Amino acid sequence: MSAYIDKIYELTASAILTPANLLGNIKLENYSEIKYYKKNNELICKMTSNEEGELVEYFYQFDFSDKLKRAIILFENEEIEIFNRENELNASLEEYNKLKSKNVI
Repeated sequence: MSAYIDKIYELTASAILTPANLLGNIKLENYSEIKYYKKNNELICKMTSNEEGELVEYFYQFDFSDKLKRAIILFENEEIEIFNRENELNASLEEYNKLKSKNVI
């Protein structure tokens, strides 16, 4: 049960990943660009990478407290969400409440 509490705490209080954490990726062989910009009251980090000859774009959305809100990968015409803080938090709270209602905790 403490795992759910720890995850809920992490999702509400921790940055998990910051814009500064991503900057070092430009030193990796496969990254060609890291770009930061503001959009809709968010800080966006766009990273361009070459993965086995294919262009891949990563987008990380942060609030202005540097907390990661969402991360997606664009590959060919497909958008893959790899992290969504709100969805993760809601799912964790739902699981916690289910266990709590069954008096497991």
